[in-house]
Amino acid sequence: MNIWKKLGGFCKDYGIWYTARKVVYRCYIKYYLGRKYCPLTISETDRRTQEQWKPDRKIKISIVVPLYNTREDFFRQMLDSVRNQTYGNWELCLADASDHEECSRMLQQLAQEAQKEDGRICYQRLMINEGISENTNRAIEMSTGEYIALLDHDDILHPSALYDVMQAINYHQGEFIYTDELSFDGIPDRVQNIHFKPDFSPESFRSNNYICHFSVFSRRLLEKAGGFRKEYDGSQDYDMLLRLTDEADNIYHVPKVRYYWRIHEGSVASSTAAKPYTVEAGRRALEAHLLRRKIPGKVSSAEGYGPFYRLHYEIPETTKVLVMAETEVIARDLEHSLKELPYEIEIRAVNQPRFEVDEKRFDVIVLVREGYQPEQAGAEWMQELLSCLVPRENMVAAPIVYDNRGRVYHAGYGYSAARPEQIYSLYRGVPRRDPSYMNRLAFRQNVSLAGGAVLAVKEEVYSDWVEENLEVGTKKWNGWGAFSDQTWFSLCLKAKKRWGDCIYTPYVSFVKKPGMMDRKRTTVQQREQWRMFFAMWDRMFKKEDPHGNPGMEVFGKFYFLGNNRNTLHL
Repeated sequence: MNIWKKLGGFCKDYGIWYTARKVVYRCYIKYYLGRKYCPLTISETDRRTQEQWKPDRKIKISIVVPLYNTREDFFRQMLDSVRNQTYGNWELCLADASDHEECSRMLQQLAQEAQKEDGRICYQRLMINEGISENTNRAIEMSTGEYIALLDHDDILHPSALYDVMQAINYHQGEFIYTDELSFDGIPDRVQNIHFKPDFSPESFRSNNYICHFSVFSRRLLEKAGGFRKEYDGSQDYDMLLRLTDEADNIYHVPKVRYYWRIHEGSVASSTAAKPYTVEAGRRALEAHLLRRKIPGKVSSAEGYGPFYRLHYEIPETTKVLVMAETEVIARDLEHSLKELPYEIEIRAVNQPRFEVDEKRFDVIVLVREGYQPEQAGAEWMQELLSCLVPRENMVAAPIVYDNRGRVYHAGYGYSAARPEQIYSLYRGVPRRDPSYMNRLAFRQNVSLAGGAVLAVKEEVYSDWVEENLEVGTKKWNGWGAFSDQTWFSLCLKAKKRWGDCIYTPYVSFVKKPGMMDRKRTTVQQREQWRMFFAMWDRMFKKEDPHGNPGMEVFGKFYFLGNNRNTLHL
């Protein structure tokens, strides 16, 4: 697409000022910030420290690389990046299925020369090209290490990649480990994008293979999950990672850029359109995942987004729902709009600070605030929230909220260990049509905190919170109230303590009514309530947000994820 036509489309969809900022920020990351904060080099001091470090037990990491008509310069750079690792107990397993004779001879010669210099390098010429999955399996069969690492033949590892992986294995008993990654165009200093990933986020992972590179896993886990499967060629990594994470007891994320993904013509990184079969293979891999997990539902691919997916979970018709409305007016409106649903639904107006209800006989509690209205007709928003809660680990769900200018108002909240008494709003002010960073506004995502118009909570989370925070012997809220930000955030944190997840969904949306005031602290009493809230959850806020990333302390502003100006509470 012509660059000027593309910019014109952005200006039409996002506005001139927002588009200008987006272009400037991207150039700033590409030509300055990415190179400064994500360099492909380390200092001599760091190198000596890392090379001298000794793990508690000897572990060999086998790096498996299927080769196929690999360019000489790409091969040399990949090979050098492995040999330059600060952790030395590795082996490189090269399985070459090249069908271009001249290229194959070149690769064999270079590999054999490298073998003479470094005995940790293994090379095997495959007699037939069986496809990416089987070729990778042949590379795995060459391996002898306790852990397996996946590396593409045209990509590059950071010098500390294996060192950081070994830290995760040694100190955190990581069984499956993945790192952040960077895509580059031409040379590593020319940063195309940086993927600052969350810790393992199952619902986000079902929307897209955000884990991707650099992935390392134990041989024991591989034996449980099985090898690569030919029928998923094109999305074989996604299928493999879904099976590995299904089986893993300890998934560890290294929040550092340790993998450099090369963009070039024909690569998956450059364009999914170059390999359209990858999308269908990924969809089938997700449906197989649902069957393994016994999650009822279907998967559809997202047109225009490449390998992104929507999960259509099947809601049990026996689901019992308690809807708690903030006002009588909302309760009456809900009685009308939800009456066609096939579930048992009880709607109650909660006259704070007192209400009488037995929440334990319900499956889901839905809290509905005043000041917002759904953009979809009927009960679609309720269907979507109940669908979000079908997987066992999903315990809290909320819809995206826009302001009356069509910009994001609520799409989840985050926090940072660097600022333990701040909560910031994610994507605040991003135009409706912008899918934003890594398309996260276009698909369901895991977040740590949710607020806004509606909050759907599984009964066990809600009941735990009620028992702890209602005055003894009464049904009177102790301080905060059912619809306060403190209560809603606490329900999300309570879910996390139960090893559950909080989801926001863009598939249904609410709009903030004109003139509605923000729920901000304005009184001494409210400020005291926020102090109580942060004191209650002090230990969690002093840790990193599991669905955020420390890299966003620097890059968050430039990816429109939120910053100090979007702080909700201090």
